[in-house]
Amino acid sequence: MSAADAPVLLEVRDHVAHVTLNRPHRLNAISEDLRVALLDVVDRVGRDTDVRVVVLGGTGHRAFCVGADLKDMRRADDDGGLPPPTPMTGVQRNIFEAVLEIPKPTIAALRGYVLAGGLELALACDMRVAGRSATFGLPEARIGMGANFASVLLPRLIPRHLAFELMCSGARFTAERAADVGLLNALVDDDAVTTHVEEMAAVMAANAPLTLLRYKAMYLRGWELPIATALRLDAGPNPYTSEDRVEGVRALAEKRAPVWRSR
Repeated sequence: MSAADAPVLLEVRDHVAHVTLNRPHRLNAISEDLRVALLDVVDRVGRDTDVRVVVLGGTGHRAFCVGADLKDMRRADDDGGLPPPTPMTGVQRNIFEAVLEIPKPTIAALRGYVLAGGLELALACDMRVAGRSATFGLPEARIGMGANFASVLLPRLIPRHLAFELMCSGARFTAERAADVGLLNALVDDDAVTTHVEEMAAVMAANAPLTLLRYKAMYLRGWELPIATALRLDAGPNPYTSEDRVEGVRALAEKRAPVWRSR
């Protein structure tokens, strides 16, 4: 398999990791090979000190991701194989949780179909930008699946009654509806998704890397805590005592761009 044929592509440039699901012939459905490759890439970008922001997208314009590869699942069922594991059990890492816990800001670039596990991958990202023709949905209720990750995350991101409707109906919904319920950071023309996401990522990647790590750690760990407890978390690196804080203040006074050293 050539690098271009790998199920997940990774390119790092200007402190931004571009992670791309690469099975366009299957609408970027999550096969076992893709799952394993994505876990490896997520681990790499999480540990790479040169990476400050992560962008997750899909090859082609037809789909970001349509979730689990149901052809593979049906083949396993017909062959008498084991059923899919219950989420959050077994020895294998859950890909949605792994993406959620990337210690850096993450942005999902969404075009085409964003369905089932594909929507769950988008929910695992911190921010979401979609093209106007994108189509969303959690069809699990229609095929007897569970959308375990979405059932926990979606009601935390949008009003609970709307999340419950979207899950229980299993119906597809438009990008405009996704924006209306607060699921998106931006809704743009289809051909502007890449540019918009890259501009967002560039703005963030130019900022102090320790502060970005701090924000992500506080954001994740303080999500459901009482305010007084969350304020005392002190999660992530401490930017207040860092060399970068000294450099940032000096650079502002000298009217120049700061040179961050992540320390």
